[in-house]
Amino acid sequence: MNFNYKLENDVLIVSLIGRLDTEAAVKFEAEMAEVCKANAHSALTIDAAALEYVASSGLRTILKLAKTEKNFKIENVSSAVYNVFEMTGFSRIINISKALRKIDLEKCERIGAGGNGAVYRVSEDEIVKVNYNPDTYEGLDKELTKAKEAFLLGVPTAISFDTVDCGDGKRGVVYEIIKSRTLGETMQAEPERMEELTEQYVAQLNHLHSTRSNHPVFGSAKAAYAKQVADASKYFTEEEGEQLKLILEALPEGDRLVHCDAHPKNLMIQNGEMLWIDMEGMSLGHPIYDLISIAVIINGMRTDEMILGIAGMTNATVAIMKQHFIRKYFKTDDPEMVERYAKMLDALRLIRTVFAIGFTSKNTEKFRPAIIEMSRQVFFPNIQNIVAGVKFLVNTVNTLYPA
Repeated sequence: MNFNYKLENDVLIVSLIGRLDTEAAVKFEAEMAEVCKANAHSALTIDAAALEYVASSGLRTILKLAKTEKNFKIENVSSAVYNVFEMTGFSRIINISKALRKIDLEKCERIGAGGNGAVYRVSEDEIVKVNYNPDTYEGLDKELTKAKEAFLLGVPTAISFDTVDCGDGKRGVVYEIIKSRTLGETMQAEPERMEELTEQYVAQLNHLHSTRSNHPVFGSAKAAYAKQVADASKYFTEEEGEQLKLILEALPEGDRLVHCDAHPKNLMIQNGEMLWIDMEGMSLGHPIYDLISIAVIINGMRTDEMILGIAGMTNATVAIMKQHFIRKYFKTDDPEMVERYAKMLDALRLIRTVFAIGFTSKNTEKFRPAIIEMSRQVFFPNIQNIVAGVKFLVNTVNTLYPA
């Protein structure tokens, strides 16, 4: 076995090449002691991309390094070597990551696109959701874990497989293919089923919001909104930033699962069963966070083209769905209450829109000036009414989901 090393930003990166057997382990341990002594560093990373085999003596050498180094990790581990780390329990006590499976996008069919990435068909059974923004790659692993944890909690989701290397610095997450349409597309194609489909939609929300967890991977929905407020405040005056915080103060914490982008295009229908997809934003919080994301869709958009791309429905179809949704979600047929809830959901749409102006997506940057102008004409002048509406909806939802 050979190894080489380099020092980057105070991190000592050691690349192992070949077989870390008994003889190699003794030599490696002695030489590494000299390397660490001669190169001051704050972290040590083992790059195992070219490591073919590790013996028990090699494991002991690695364990010694892990105990003496404050910030130690092993990355790019092949499946065969990773199995050894996993069977011996090393993966539970050391930060170890597998080498990413590689996917050639040139050989895949692109079947969808968004502001920060695209979706490709990998095989008959797999798709890959590719993200072009390197700043979000840490979030890909979290999305994968969120999808798996939600599945284990009984939330119907598409099966997620692994994070992959898509070439040219791009990464993605592989999911099973759902051989059917989204809920939004089904509502558009089969309007005669609107009441039935909306009832199933609300049932899925009820199931999701009745599921509690304390798994740290989900994080806090309110904390995510607090970051949005901080980012959005950069585009407003100090006084306007303080008004955004009034909304934030009215939004509660919680321990229920919330999707945070729960519109009808993020539910697939397969053999009559609805499955959640796009789990990136799934968090712990109060159902109000999903009502905010739903409000963006059920209040329609400026053009049919825009809302078809996001929700799979035209504005006319959305308007019909909105009436069914309000009646079934809030359990009321009172026309006055239906109208009142409709106005409150329209206010929630404004919250989502204004809070999002700090995003770095192409669409946000394109529409940011118009959103700022709308905020000053419509949002801030009505801030007290919006806050009151949020509080009313929170209290109403609390009666639907008792503690």
